[in-house]
Amino acid sequence: MGKPSSYRPIESYGIVGDLHTVALIDRLGSIDWFCAPRFDSPSIFGRLLDSEHGGFCAVETVRPAVPDSRRYVGHTNILETVLSTADGRLEITDFMVARERVRTSDDDHILVRRLRALDADLDVRVRVAARFRYGEDPVPGRVEGLDGGCLALDHDDLHLHFDGPGAWRHDGDTAVQHLTLTAGNAAWMLLAYDGKTTRHRDHQPDRMLELTRRYWERWIGRCQYDGPYRELVLRSALVLKLLIYAPEGSIVAAPTTSLPEWIGGARNWDYRFTWLRDSAFLIYALQLLGYHEEASDFMGWLERVHDRRPEDFQIMYGIDGRTDLQEQILPHLEGYMGSGPVRVGNGAAQQIQLDIYGEVLDTAYLHLRYGRGTLHGLRETALAMLAHVCDHWMEKDSGIWEVRGGPQHFLYSKLMCWVALDRGLRMADGLRVGSAERRRWAGVREEIRHAILTRGWSDKLGAFRQAFDVDALDATALMIPMVRFLPARDERMRMTMDAIKRDLTDPHGFVYRYRSEDGLHSPEGSFLLCAFWMVNNLALQGRDRAARDLFEHLTSHGNDLGLFSEEVDAASRTMLGNFPQAFTHLAIINSAAHIERGVSGEGPVRGG
Repeated sequence: MGKPSSYRPIESYGIVGDLHTVALIDRLGSIDWFCAPRFDSPSIFGRLLDSEHGGFCAVETVRPAVPDSRRYVGHTNILETVLSTADGRLEITDFMVARERVRTSDDDHILVRRLRALDADLDVRVRVAARFRYGEDPVPGRVEGLDGGCLALDHDDLHLHFDGPGAWRHDGDTAVQHLTLTAGNAAWMLLAYDGKTTRHRDHQPDRMLELTRRYWERWIGRCQYDGPYRELVLRSALVLKLLIYAPEGSIVAAPTTSLPEWIGGARNWDYRFTWLRDSAFLIYALQLLGYHEEASDFMGWLERVHDRRPEDFQIMYGIDGRTDLQEQILPHLEGYMGSGPVRVGNGAAQQIQLDIYGEVLDTAYLHLRYGRGTLHGLRETALAMLAHVCDHWMEKDSGIWEVRGGPQHFLYSKLMCWVALDRGLRMADGLRVGSAERRRWAGVREEIRHAILTRGWSDKLGAFRQAFDVDALDATALMIPMVRFLPARDERMRMTMDAIKRDLTDPHGFVYRYRSEDGLHSPEGSFLLCAFWMVNNLALQGRDRAARDLFEHLTSHGNDLGLFSEEVDAASRTMLGNFPQAFTHLAIINSAAHIERGVSGEGPVRGG
């Protein structure tokens, strides 16, 4: 078993990606998480989840090195890491060649590492410990080429090769290259992979670097946001783009699995799937910035998933639309800092969560109104969702937090059912529905509203409840004004905010989701998304300074690259949960937009 000290803090990682998968790279230049060829493929480098058996691709100086600096090159996803030694500095530039519109191709996917000695000649070594199938199958690889510069690895139908400037040698099941870097000159290391099509090629890595830089600069150049905290917003947008699986238009909630929500706890989940909720939130945030093409792609994916079964919904799917996401435990991996179990798949896929209908239809409404989209392809799916809400809104469900302690009448689920019908009525003309359906939607919408305002309110708490008739708090009540159910200045919302600040907020200003028992009997960190909801409410109440102060406090807990996890242990300033997390980065965009609108009194960014 690895010692906790053999793991890097979650915040030590940066990310690069090609819109098919990503690599996580630590401050010393080691790739510790990499699944190929897709987000949801088994890991090849997985030291993130087992420091001894997970596998890695490391660049190391012969003399001891310490982190010097790192940055993304401008507004791109090209990562530049600098290490310092007694002999001089080593610069490692990592990127993956973006492949946006390709569904199938003979071209390789390529991860590129450029090594430069900045001050003086440096002796370095590159070590590749490939561990296929989540660390179960070490594959040392074959040394090929006249100069021994290619390392070829095969596992099942996946073929990879590493091209480097030196000759590969084997040290057990690890491959090693020893290099002497001449000051000022670049040495390139390329990992090419794409099933059986991978082959030796005369690549031009300097041209790949330039094309990748241009791609990201063009994409970020389309951003229409010019409000406060623009640098944080742009970086969050770039992160969210990396979480989109380009061949389908689907989205992962995070590119990792089983990073714990508390060290030593059991809340370790696989987030490499497409949640309808998380995806709708993400697309909503990107549309605020003017990225409507991504919304069209996601709506197209949703249409394809439900083409033959528009009335049959899961809360999440595989990135290719598959429905079988059976949850399994990998007992051979110890988990990050010993925090097992490591899980792949997600058992929550079979839960009933009624909120998904409101989130999807809210996003569709925004796309129709502001993105010049149409409802043509989604009409049957939208109508099926609306019918389902009318028939089932009063049923119990597992809620947004996917509790495993049994279904309840969660208030947030009812709220989003109200949103579904409200947005359906706003899209009624585009959906081409008659007066009878409109009357039914309006009538059920009013029933839901009445139930929320009566059974959802607690005089004892002086706040909206977590679930009907249960006196417990939940931070999701902060969404009530954001979906335009009640104004943020309504006295009931002011009281709810006060209760959440009193009972769900820690001494450092971070917000917990809830305090009630959820069937998992395991602690967790504070949830960053919920704290940003507090920012939004402050902004909507016209409390601009308080909103800005909290926003700046929260964002100070990101890492030096502007990346955020799902949760945080504020006392130790350490990140928790899967990383980087879509929920947090989309929340940064939404909160910046709410602060901008709060000053002008424009109201919530949703609906309207």
